[in-house]
Amino acid sequence: MFFSLRRLLHSAAYFLASLAALSLFVVVLMLAEALIYGLTGRAASMWAMALAGLAAAVFFSPIVQRLQHWVDQLLFHRQLDTLETIQQLGAGDLAELPQEHVEHALLERIATICHRSTVVLDERDEKGHGAVFCYPTSAVLPPVTGMSCPDYELVLPISRRDKMVWLHLSPRLDGWATDHDEYQSLKRLARFAAMSLEHARLSHQQSQLARLDSISRVTGQLHSHDMKNRLHDLAFLAHHLEAGKLEDDELEALVASIRKVVGRMQTVMQRMADPNAPIHPKLKICDVTSLLRQHIDERLWPESVHVNVDFPTLPLVLADMQLLQGVFDNLFDNAVQAMNKQGELDISARLNDDYLQIDVRDYGYGMSASFIEHRLFRMFATSKDDGLGIGLYLSQRIIEAHGGVISAHSDGEGKGCTFHVTLPLCKDMPETKIGGQ
Repeated sequence: MFFSLRRLLHSAAYFLASLAALSLFVVVLMLAEALIYGLTGRAASMWAMALAGLAAAVFFSPIVQRLQHWVDQLLFHRQLDTLETIQQLGAGDLAELPQEHVEHALLERIATICHRSTVVLDERDEKGHGAVFCYPTSAVLPPVTGMSCPDYELVLPISRRDKMVWLHLSPRLDGWATDHDEYQSLKRLARFAAMSLEHARLSHQQSQLARLDSISRVTGQLHSHDMKNRLHDLAFLAHHLEAGKLEDDELEALVASIRKVVGRMQTVMQRMADPNAPIHPKLKICDVTSLLRQHIDERLWPESVHVNVDFPTLPLVLADMQLLQGVFDNLFDNAVQAMNKQGELDISARLNDDYLQIDVRDYGYGMSASFIEHRLFRMFATSKDDGLGIGLYLSQRIIEAHGGVISAHSDGEGKGCTFHVTLPLCKDMPETKIGGQ
């Protein structure tokens, strides 16, 4: 209906242009006759008729075009509104789409806005290297980069940072030709669409780099810290098994050590899977210092590390020893790394009011007071280049689930560090903490 109305109004423009041309013919004829009569004294002249006819013929076509353009501007305005185009293009949500759907979604929206059946984004260079994206996917590809072909009405160049790309548009669905105003609007639309696509691609790239960095950090943590230590323990035990000179009781102890190492590896994997998972300790009355001393004796320490243990006889506590062993394993591993696997490590226990306090003291590189206060027990906060920053975060949650407190003190960088773990005695265990956190 709009197409037929436009044709009718354009026909009316021809009629109005004819009237304007006829008026121009009469005016020019009268002026020419007056001029010729003043010069020659003749009342009628073929020259006046020819001059008037030429003027009417020359100006008829521009008048028609001007009237038709005025009709289109007044009733069929096709210059794209910038704000409306941005809303229809939906540039903000492109980055939220899967990476493989971004280009297709963008071209589909451009086709809808511009009333075109086919849109092609050609990112090939002069040698034909690069990608071509089409909507619909069955669209005909331009045979030559940056050149028009019969299937497309317009080829819009888009300048990018490193190269030039082209947006190919098929003829309008309503059959109208693209005028100058619409062409300028399409050029602005193409530039905005290119920026939106670049933003979406950069967002996906940054997201991918962040995921790769997280995977790399986790892998590095597993390799250089917990898993590496556990694998070293297994290799050490395997070496003794290969010797083949073990007595039955020694073999039994070795198998028990292997089981403990495997258990510690499983704890590490669970810890990495979800550091924020709820903690429900299975509390039992136990002699923490006695069990911890046994755990320290059975642990495989580096040859250059000398461990000093000072555990007097102390009251019992309610605790989940499996969870607590994971906490102290993390503290021991951190201490050994801080000392570069050599030096003395002091582990002691004492009563502090109504709490059992266990201290782990190393003489390694230490930490600043600011780092201890603001970052030490936060997730992903670490002072090590290859650390992930999960171990102490989870250790704090485990100790708090027991109703205790874990803290640290250091005299400064290069002066070692002491971790304090306090656990309430049986009679002081808060009932709200027994069920876990």
